[in-house]
Amino acid sequence: MKKLTLTTWLLTLSLSSAWAEDEDTTAADTPASSSSVVQADVERVMPTPQQTRIAGLIDRLSGNYGHEIETLNAQGTDFLGLFRESESGDPQGCLIMLHGDHGHPDWPQVISPIREQLPVHSWCTLSVEVPDIGGRATPVSISANEDDGAAPEENPALPNEETVFARIDAAVQLIRDKGYSQVAYMGYRTGAAYALRFAAERGTSNQALILIEPRTFAPVSEFDLAQNIERLRLPVLDYYFNRTARDTRFARQRQAAANKRTNRQAAYTQIDALPDARYDPSGNKRLVQRVWGFMKQNTNQQSQRKELPELDKELFYDSPND
Repeated sequence: MKKLTLTTWLLTLSLSSAWAEDEDTTAADTPASSSSVVQADVERVMPTPQQTRIAGLIDRLSGNYGHEIETLNAQGTDFLGLFRESESGDPQGCLIMLHGDHGHPDWPQVISPIREQLPVHSWCTLSVEVPDIGGRATPVSISANEDDGAAPEENPALPNEETVFARIDAAVQLIRDKGYSQVAYMGYRTGAAYALRFAAERGTSNQALILIEPRTFAPVSEFDLAQNIERLRLPVLDYYFNRTARDTRFARQRQAAANKRTNRQAAYTQIDALPDARYDPSGNKRLVQRVWGFMKQNTNQQSQRKELPELDKELFYDSPND
């Protein structure tokens, strides 16, 4: 009885091994299942955060503010612009606005309040779409050899600089086509870096430049960006929020570059506006007042219904009795 049991067990083991070999061979010879093939052939959908933001913005504005939407073109690519006419009988010019990285032309901080309120004070506004510099999770690349002997680039360009400059040129042309002769420039965060580089590279003069909380991106360091101020030939409002030691250092670098300008007739006004850094009606009102006050005192005013004071007092001035 025991011998029969052992023989049966050996036979069962042998058959099991044979079946396993057959299954392995079949699996190797059989192509992937239809479900696997279907998944491999499915096209991956890449996220497009900027296009999504812009599409959402256009959808939100199309109802009541569709007349503000402009489609501009630069380098063969369409981009969004939001235009608001001057709401007074004596228009002074137009302010071109550049938002920060991963923003849009109606960004609720800084951009939207100025875009909406400045037309009340005789200036039209044109806020243009600025391409994203990089993904939020883009890894930082570090050079493997820091001391390779290569001299650093003297005047490095910002990422997408050529594209942004072309968009500013297209925006200026649109403003000219609408009958405005005077153009001023404003940038927020990385938008301020583009506006600063544009004014310095083009030698822009007789207008105005508004820098709000300037930020930069590699390969342009904060020191490199600040040096562009030395080449400016137009009035500048440098409006920043002194929150950290880095903000303090960057502001000093910009002020030092302004002190080296050969053309000192154009005003350079730097303001630590930390008390204004509130995203509420009172903070936005103060921001608009500062920007408008600077532009009113430092641009060529046309057909003003009220005479400006002869004293050039910029935004503030010291009383002779102090």
